Amino acid sequence: MFTSPEYLSPSSIRLFLDCPQKFKLNRFDNIKEPPTWHTHLGTFVHEVLEHLYGLPHEERTIDSVKTLAGQLWTSQEWEAKIQALTDPIGSIKDFKVAAFQNMTNLWNLEEPAETDLDEMELEINVDVEGVQMKGFIDRLAIDDEQSAIISDYKTGNVPKAQYKTDDEIFFQLLAYALMLEASDGIPTSKLELLYLTHSTKLELAATPVKLSIAKGTIVETKENLDKACATEEFHCNVTNLCNWCYYKKINVCPAHK
Repeated sequence: MFTSPEYLSPSSIRLFLDCPQKFKLNRFDNIKEPPTWHTHLGTFVHEVLEHLYGLPHEERTIDSVKTLAGQLWTSQEWEAKIQALTDPIGSIKDFKVAAFQNMTNLWNLEEPAETDLDEMELEINVDVEGVQMKGFIDRLAIDDEQSAIISDYKTGNVPKAQYKTDDEIFFQLLAYALMLEASDGIPTSKLELLYLTHSTKLELAATPVKLSIAKGTIVETKENLDKACATEEFHCNVTNLCNWCYYKKINVCPAHK
């Protein structure tokens, strides 16, 4: 019998929903997916922009982005991390160009010198409808009505509406809204996804209906995970997406052996 994790995060719930077997391989068998070009790009861009918003408003400039990127590139040894990738899709220069383009595209979505954020990388540990949840909110702003605006940077492609619903696209932020209210009693009015690569912002009102759907997803996922742990049955969700799955590639997924 497997023991359910002490807590779930929005990303671990998404992982289980995508494929219970993938969850098992990752969380219980401890076969971790190695970092990729895209995950490193997202992490590096997040780091730089977090430091940018730590500066006084008047210092939030593109020149500051250049300075911060250079400092973090060296102090966090990013060149070594990129060189260690098993399947890079470009050179070090290509990575730097892509990262800088993502960072400066922020100015197409908002004016950093005029943007007020109350919290960044806010850690929350809280019970949501009997499910212990943990997560880190990228950006949090409190508006004039004392409601939260939760936002997150994305360096991937903008999801297409015909493939994903708003409930799926915004699940992570809806979960954060539920966690924030359960933790501090602060309601959330709006959710924002900032797709930096394409200079696109997606917004969603955090309505009671949307929050209720996300809450149901959290509770149902915990129930199904507990059942899988008790029965030791983690089924494989076989789809076309399997062709991009790391666990198929390394031949450990039972559906593809």
